[in-house]
This record gives sequence, structure tokens and C-alpha cells, in this order.
Amino acid sequence: MHENGNIDDALTRMITSGAGALGIAAGAVLGTAVAGPPGAVAGAAAGALLQDGMKAVAGDVAARFTAQTEQDRMGSLYVLAQNQIVQRLNGGEQPRSESFFRPRERKNAKKLRSEADELLEGAFLAARKAFEERKVALLANFYTNVVFRNDLDSGHANYILSLMESLTYRQLTGIFIIGSGELSNMVRARDFRGGEALEPLQVGVLFELYQLVRLDLVADSGASYILGVADINPSQLRLQGTGAELFNLMRPLALDFDEYGYFINAFRRDFLNSQ
Repeated sequence: MHENGNIDDALTRMITSGAGALGIAAGAVLGTAVAGPPGAVAGAAAGALLQDGMKAVAGDVAARFTAQTEQDRMGSLYVLAQNQIVQRLNGGEQPRSESFFRPRERKNAKKLRSEADELLEGAFLAARKAFEERKVALLANFYTNVVFRNDLDSGHANYILSLMESLTYRQLTGIFIIGSGELSNMVRARDFRGGEALEPLQVGVLFELYQLVRLDLVADSGASYILGVADINPSQLRLQGTGAELFNLMRPLALDFDEYGYFINAFRRDFLNSQ
């Protein structure tokens, strides 16, 4: 009982820190997380398992990592994911099958944690280390979407999470920009093979995109090979394979010009050295 009380206290502190970092009131989230989900949420067995697992994992990491920045980031992830999950469950959406949220059996040893719990801890640890703090909201979207996706196995989800950790926020927004296709008519429709002088912004963005190409997340929609940064035609970029999955798992995402303007500025038809 005492140990559970300590876990609840740690979870309460983390949620309060996260809500404060987001500039929202913690009361409603605390009520759901600590006292238990409302009846509409707990109605389905998988929904109840999901909520119980989130509370247990969040309480554990909250007790283990107590630095203020860690509490802010992990608490923000919890608040954002919890709000989205509650809304979707109360809206009638069903989470994935119960097996994802139940402990797994292992011969001659103790039970393994559920796939959901392992993935959530991974998301918390990624948020904890996210010095680019805008990535926390993307991690919250990622976990929320995974728990409603029966067609995505946990192994691939963990791989995508590792990619989100390794990529910069600008690379992640680049994937979203390319996936949405909304800027393709606003950027140059030719590659960089002409040997033109490149501005610093162009160089940086081109090399960031080329890394996405080498990871097989981005390709040329015209089937042209991209063997180097000079082969990149901004208007022809498309997502492929895991890149498309990553795009879907980061949604919903609404970018301001401050977050997508770099793409237009780097690749506008008549490049202006502005950021």
C-alpha cells in the first residue's frame, strides 16, 4: 500500500509538471489518471487494460526520473496521450485487441510485460531525452495511434519509435510536409545537378533529406535514383514504406509557418536567403 502510494504521488507530480509545461490545468487529467477513467472509457476490457497499464508505467518512470526537465517532458507526453486516448474511447473508437495490453507468457520464467507497456516506456524514455521538446507532442501522437492500430505489430512500432528518437524535429516535420503534399507546387521542380552555388539553408535541408532517402523513408516519385544530395528534386519527393507509416503515426499534426517555412525558403523557385 505504501509503495502504491509513493507511485501515485510520483505520478501526480509528473502530471502536474507536464500540465504546467503545456500551460493547461492538471485537474481533469489527474482525476482520470489517479482516480481511474470515467465509466464510458472503462466500458471495454481493452480500454480498461490500456488505462491501467498507462498509469502503472507512468508511475514507474515518474518515480525513477525526478529531474524537473524529465518530469516536464514525460508529464507532457502523458497528458497529451491521455487526453487523446480518452477522447477517442469516449467517441466510440475501439483500441486494438486485448492481447496487446496483457502480460505475455514466457516458459520457465516470469511473465513479460505487455507490448503496450514496453512501447509506452520507450515513448517516455524518448520524451525524457528529447532536447528538441517539440518532439514530445509527436511521441504522444505516435503512442496514441499505435494503441488503436491492430495492423501494426509491436516490433515495427518499436523500430519506428527508434527512428523518431534518432531523427531531428525538422526531419520529422519534413516527412510530414512531404506526406501531406501541400507544398509541392510551391517549391522548385528541378534537382541540383547544375552545380549552382548553394546557400547554407539549402545545404542543411538537402543533407537532412538525403539521410531520409538513405533510410528508405523518402524516394523520388518519378522513379529517379537519388544517389546524392544533388539528385534531390523537392517537388518530386514522396514517402515510401516506413516513411508513410511514420507520417500516419504522427497525425494529427498542424504546423505553423515557423515550422514548415524552412522547406519553402530552401526550395522556393527563386531562392531567397531568408529563414
